[in-house]
Amino acid sequence: MITYPDSRAPRDVNTALLAFLLVILSPVLIAVGFIVYMWTRFRGAPAAPREGRSLERRTGVKTMSEVMELLEKIKFSSSFPGPLSSAVSIFIDLIPSALAATRITAGLIYPYPPSFEPIMLESQDGTPVCGHLALQASDARRPALILASGACASKNAGWVLSLALHAYFDWGFHVLAMDLRNRGDSGRFSEAPTSWGYRESDDVLAAADYLESLEIVSTVGVCAAGMAGSAALIAAGRSRLDRPLAGGVVAIGAYAEAASEVARLSGRSPSAPTASLRRLLQRVLLFCKTLSDGPRGFFDPGRYTREVACQYYEMAESDLYGKASPVKMMSEIEVPCLLVHARDDLMSPVGDAHDLLAAAGENPMVCAMIVPSGGHELYGPATRGWLSETLETFFTYWGEFSAVHEEGLGLAGIDSMDIFGNPDN
Repeated sequence: MITYPDSRAPRDVNTALLAFLLVILSPVLIAVGFIVYMWTRFRGAPAAPREGRSLERRTGVKTMSEVMELLEKIKFSSSFPGPLSSAVSIFIDLIPSALAATRITAGLIYPYPPSFEPIMLESQDGTPVCGHLALQASDARRPALILASGACASKNAGWVLSLALHAYFDWGFHVLAMDLRNRGDSGRFSEAPTSWGYRESDDVLAAADYLESLEIVSTVGVCAAGMAGSAALIAAGRSRLDRPLAGGVVAIGAYAEAASEVARLSGRSPSAPTASLRRLLQRVLLFCKTLSDGPRGFFDPGRYTREVACQYYEMAESDLYGKASPVKMMSEIEVPCLLVHARDDLMSPVGDAHDLLAAAGENPMVCAMIVPSGGHELYGPATRGWLSETLETFFTYWGEFSAVHEEGLGLAGIDSMDIFGNPDN
């Protein structure tokens, strides 16, 4: 485990004052975020992607200890306090999150450039899931990266969009930015409710299986945050060493046990005021979604789980929470897995990362990076530069860039029926 010391110097400006200014400027932040989204969508086709870079290795065998040495050389930096960075991310993503909450408005804004095509896949339990897929147009096998956001966000979240563009245009990866079930586009085509990571792991594995089936894809990796991060850990526990997640898994701010996470979201556990505000926002989004999709709305995530998710998946509440808790799967993980957590995470406490690491025991494929700040939105503007470099190093290390011997392969092996353009988008 890599633990970064808290070396931040005392700040003269009071964080409360900064938060007050942030609230005052929130309309401007929301407007700027909207303009950036629209500029990204309609800016036209960017330049051709660079060749994937290679990393020097001591031996021909890849190990987690070696990649952790490479990651430790990346200096952690944070521009301003983690809670403030989280608040900025929340305001910027407020409109996309609100639109993604209902089936009617989920398809109104798509900030991805034309290189990313809409795609629909079938999850392992038959649930349709959607995303935006960008494939490198070159006769070479390259790694693919799946990006997924948490329970109250979609693929249109700012951090998913930013990393998707970097991974495709700068790192040379194939990229799939996906909506897990009940979120964004996926929520438009299915009645399947949120299961807090249990069935969402089916979505991740189905996407990985599809990408792995493409001849131009060498390995598949996953980067996910929040609930999606926990789902990715469960999927990693169900994957084997050689497939389908051999490209590695990075879970940002993942929780260890679903029951504890739902209790925190329901307000049944003590929390800081800023975390309470964030959870209140999530409950409001849950209410809006359930009210628009059904006969009544649910403001309490715990009650929603009992009366909707458990009924839909035909299982007891304790069973659902048990299957949605990655802490039970950590010792079984055979693929490279990196936990990234901030000590000032007020939504999913850093203790969850320690619990996950303890559950992994002596598993050499599981490591963690604990940073001093960044909040729950560790991908926020304050730490996004460090995170981007960390993710590029990790996934490039485990990915494979190799030439394809079949002449003129291009995008061969892709079933065009799986990729479609929805005119409503």
